[in-house]
Amino acid sequence: MLLKNPERDEKNLSLKGAVQISHSSFFVYEDKNGKKFLKTGEDEKLHKSIVQKMIDLNPHIARILRRFHIKPLIDTKTLNELTSGHMNDTCNIADGVYSLLSGEIKEKVDKSALKEASMLHDLGKVLIPSKILNKPAKLSSKERKIMNIHSTLGYELLKTQNLSEETLALIKYHHQNLQHSGYPVLPAENTASDIGVQIISIADKYSALREARVYRRRLSRTEALLILYREVREGKIMPAVYNALFKYAEMYDC
Repeated sequence: MLLKNPERDEKNLSLKGAVQISHSSFFVYEDKNGKKFLKTGEDEKLHKSIVQKMIDLNPHIARILRRFHIKPLIDTKTLNELTSGHMNDTCNIADGVYSLLSGEIKEKVDKSALKEASMLHDLGKVLIPSKILNKPAKLSSKERKIMNIHSTLGYELLKTQNLSEETLALIKYHHQNLQHSGYPVLPAENTASDIGVQIISIADKYSALREARVYRRRLSRTEALLILYREVREGKIMPAVYNALFKYAEMYDC
């Protein structure tokens, strides 16, 4: 991949995906001449311009925001925090879980889509009001419904950027489970593999549980694993995927 710093012209840039280098995540942008370059979440002016371009390209995003009475504000501070923290961590965990699965299970997963989706899965949170994202208390029913649309918003934003259908589906359904009781509703024609969704979902949850949030303390490795094991017993998480996470946590999350 040719990586150069193009002339700053955000109107002619597009987000092509994400890559991981030395356990750090970067967005991959392409200019009008086909040259690619990397950026973290710190370049707020650039990212805000690109996200606004995505919104302009997909009128359905504005309709979703209006339906939930959300002002179309782009929270680049959240994007920076996600890129340097949670999304990067989720990508590392997902990659570790994948590496510890059996070869038979790995064959059912598109590794490239898994890595890209795990790095982009929470992009939709840039449009969720910060007062909901950072509320230091339990969300109300209405606030929870708004929070839950972040995966759909991420999908709608990124479907304008020529990502693969598998990557987009993994982003949209990363809060689903084997019981199909997550969100959004999983259609019969869904293209994302159950295992790919499982890997990103468990990596996302484990990363979140191991982080301190405004509404709770950082949970220990054992506490996080016990919470996720309850979902295995409820039939929401594949035992094989959980066992791979358990091994990963023992090896790398000391």
